[in-house]
Amino acid sequence: MKGIGRILRPAVAMFSLALLLAGCGSSSPGDTTPAGTVDVDVTDAASIDYAHVYVTVRAVAFHTVDTKGFRLFSTNHVFKSYTANRAVQTSDWQVQTLPAPVTVDLAQLANGTVYADTNGKSLFSGIKLPEGKYQQIRIILAPTEGSYMGSITGLTYNNEVQLPNDTTHYPLRVPSAAEGIKLVPESPVVVTAGASVKLVLDFNLNNDVVKVSPNNQTEFILKPRLGYFDMNRVASITGKVSFGNLTTSRFVIKAEQVAANKTYRIVRRWTSVDKTTGKFNLYPLPVFGTATTATYDILLRGRNVQTAIVKGVKVHKGTTIASGVNLGTIAMQTGSEFTAQLQNAYHPSGAWLNFYQTIAGDSIPYEVRYRHLNPYTGKFFAPIELSTGPIQVASFDNAAQTVGAFTADTTSQGSFSAIVEASFYGRGTPVTVANGASPVSFAPSVLAALPSANSITANVTIPLTLTGLTKGHLFITHGGLVIDSYQVDSLIAAGGGQYTVLNLPGGTTTTPLAGAYYGVNVFGWGGGKIASGSLQHLDLTTGSVPTTGNTPPAITLRSGL
Repeated sequence: MKGIGRILRPAVAMFSLALLLAGCGSSSPGDTTPAGTVDVDVTDAASIDYAHVYVTVRAVAFHTVDTKGFRLFSTNHVFKSYTANRAVQTSDWQVQTLPAPVTVDLAQLANGTVYADTNGKSLFSGIKLPEGKYQQIRIILAPTEGSYMGSITGLTYNNEVQLPNDTTHYPLRVPSAAEGIKLVPESPVVVTAGASVKLVLDFNLNNDVVKVSPNNQTEFILKPRLGYFDMNRVASITGKVSFGNLTTSRFVIKAEQVAANKTYRIVRRWTSVDKTTGKFNLYPLPVFGTATTATYDILLRGRNVQTAIVKGVKVHKGTTIASGVNLGTIAMQTGSEFTAQLQNAYHPSGAWLNFYQTIAGDSIPYEVRYRHLNPYTGKFFAPIELSTGPIQVASFDNAAQTVGAFTADTTSQGSFSAIVEASFYGRGTPVTVANGASPVSFAPSVLAALPSANSITANVTIPLTLTGLTKGHLFITHGGLVIDSYQVDSLIAAGGGQYTVLNLPGGTTTTPLAGAYYGVNVFGWGGGKIASGSLQHLDLTTGSVPTTGNTPPAITLRSGL
């Protein structure tokens, strides 16, 4: 779900878990540096599609600079920060490593449930951090493809997906897991001496776990955009949906706000409903800064259902699921839908699409749908479903604590504004997607690299032992995110060679782009063989890779993924 950390600065975003930590931080015995403590938990919305989503967590790291990069998390638990010469190991990351990796089933952490609720303690407990404002968090997962090191028996992969009524263990790919999944909070995590901070990291399994089928085999890839909550500053909204068929309607409930300097509403948190009772919990909900209250609009949507909006729900800091605002029962109206799909493969394929609608008297659009692109195809894995009906709108009476009468708003009936967005590229311009013969075909706007378009050229080498590979794919990553990807079948079939990816966000010597560090991952398959190779720490902050006159860096494939 989209929590408050979904509003990420252009530098990007993104994961966590636990046991009591045997610290591997930078504090030392006798250290008198003023410090506070941080607990880290994890939560998610009710899963619509998945029976289980397992991730295996190794460590968490904090930094006071949002653009700071680091080299791979290694077996000796050392982070190496990027510097201008890319070679200096520093200790400015605050790192906590679990005594042993811990596997967590994210699909079970739903409707306000956090890890501590089911395990008796926070995922990471009592992390000692020096006073400061921390603007970047990295969560380090075990590699999906490595030997199993998790804490739950019977699993095949360190990170995997299991579907309802299906015994198959599907791999959940996490590109460049060792570089950590990066989260840049919307506002810094403030640690003060002697004080305690309780953080909950918020996943969005139903959006950020993307089904793919490379090599004609079903698997999943994680395209995470984490949110986070300071549990000392949260509130709650609960309610119930009434509808004839709760089982297949796939209801989604979103808490949205108008954010400063934004021309669209932000989804702070979303959830689904209990398929038997229709009940839902929007918890935790952020109450920012020193404020004691916050106001949300609640959007409810589903399959073949008219979208509904409840406006102006005021929440109070410190309320829980039991003591927060209760919207009562909301009766949803039957509707119809059309589907939409991209005309052509889109780059950067790490992008996602938001679909917005407006209502009368309010020019700031609501996010109704959201979907990642399949990075292998540059399209949606399947066409997205969009409502053809009006939006049912009501206001909340905060004095009486009741929802008013709903009225049908036809301002944008059957018409959506689709906006593409990608890390380091910012947001595109709106494209209208309107009701028509399904699937409606559309082309998102072109994204420009910020502040300048740089490139990466790599030389892919395939050993003789891997002769016979015929297909392949190349991924560009940053902080655990797929930035872009390309099919490289001809290169793989030819036994290797150079490949260049253009239009990557970077900087120049006069206008550097802080934090523009990338990884390259190449996967090859064919002839009964599977192979992979990677490069990390490619620096585009001041120019392309390689620099003029230098040899392109090499990627040597090895057997296995």
